[in-house]
Order: sequence, then structure tokens, then C-alpha cells
Amino acid sequence: MAGACPAVQGMTTMIDWHCHILPGLDDGATNIDQALRMAAALATAGFHTVYCTPHRMPGCYTADNDQVQQGVVRLQEQLREKEIPLLLQPGCEYCLDEFLLSSLDSPLPLGDSRLVLVEILPRISADLVRQLLYQVVQRGFIPVIAHPERCQLLEPPAQHAVGNHLFAPLKNLFSRRRDNSEAALPGASGNPLLDYLRDLGCSFQGNLGSFKGCYGRRVQVAAQTLKGLGIYDRYGSDLHAPEQAGVILAPPIFQ
Repeated sequence: MAGACPAVQGMTTMIDWHCHILPGLDDGATNIDQALRMAAALATAGFHTVYCTPHRMPGCYTADNDQVQQGVVRLQEQLREKEIPLLLQPGCEYCLDEFLLSSLDSPLPLGDSRLVLVEILPRISADLVRQLLYQVVQRGFIPVIAHPERCQLLEPPAQHAVGNHLFAPLKNLFSRRRDNSEAALPGASGNPLLDYLRDLGCSFQGNLGSFKGCYGRRVQVAAQTLKGLGIYDRYGSDLHAPEQAGVILAPPIFQ
């Protein structure tokens, strides 16, 4: 896995860059029991560090920085008591909307980095995506685009589809750098917006569940295609409930 936090090749240490594990802050874990079950599943799967990223969606999910940070501290204490070997880091998942730039006056990036996790919602235009993310970069932050495979604006054209290679082995998903055996292809991806965001310096976070078909076949194909193009530099479970872990974290996703 690329990014500020290390991961050990061979899957002995892995980082989950996107997880709704903090209880009671959004549509993720509803209580401490669910959060602990999610944490246990992540630790068993080999994760060492998890970024807690509740939604920041004005009018819907409005947990502020203090609530998130306090939630991390409380849950971390519970993990120590239960002897679950997982390090939690604060963060949030911002919506790419008209409120984003004002939120960055007092941001909650991923841990102590300048990385800001951003979700592109279906209703937004490509021009507004360009404008807003350019301004995020101008403010000194690195946008991390959450699950781009789920965003039709970023979908690669048909000629890049992987077809029968959909279930190709996902080796070294979590290596610190992109797997050298499938380095980023030079030149354009065929999607002007995707290429623009790449050139802007954005990071791209893939959902593990996308590779398992949790969001449908179109997203599954898009995820494998984007991986083949070398787009992703980090991955996340995007877990919202412990019941999802049995599918999203099950082998052979790590092989």
C-alpha cells in the first residue's frame, strides 16, 4: 500500500485507509459491540492500522473533529482491554460538495498527514470535481479519492476493461508501493477526468469489497481495470457493519 503509513510486504502488516468503525457517528457501527467485532475481524485478517473515517455530510452526518478524535481514543481503550492488536487513527470521509472548502478551514486529515479522504457523489459534474479538487490541492492537501471504481465519472472506457481477467490474483495489494509487476501504465487512461486528477496529484483508494462484487459487476470490473492501470495507491475495507467482514475480508482477497 502506498502512502504515509508503512505496510510490510507479505501481508504481515496492513493498513485499512477507509473504515466506518467508530460507533454512533454515521451509518457505520451502531454500538461498541459492533465496533469491537469489526476490529477483531480486521485484526484477524492481518490489519495493523485502521483509519476511522466517518462520513462528514452536512445535514446528515455531522460529527466534528473532537467527536471523531474522542471516539478514536475511547475505542482504542476498548481494544487494549480486549487485547485486539489494532492501531486506530482519526480521519473522516468528506463529501465533494459546496461545503468541502469551508470544512478545510479546520480539517481532519488522515492521521497526521495532509491526506484528505473525499467521496465523489453521483450528482456532481465533472467540471465541479475539477474545480473543487484543484482548490483542495491549492490549500496544501492531497485529496484521496474514495472508491473511484464506484464513480461513473471516473469509469475507464470499454477498451481498458479486463474481461476474463477480472479474478486475476491481487498480489501485494497492501505493499507500500505499487506492485512493480503491474506498474502504472504510461500515458492516458482514456478518461479525461481521471487523467486530470492523476496529474493533479490525487491519491486513489480502492474498496476491497469492490473486487468481491459487493457493489455489482460493473463496479467489480471497474475496480480490476483501475488496478490494472496502476491507479490505486491505497485500499480500504469501507466496513460499515461486522456482517460485511465475512465477505470483504475473506480469502482469496489477500492472495
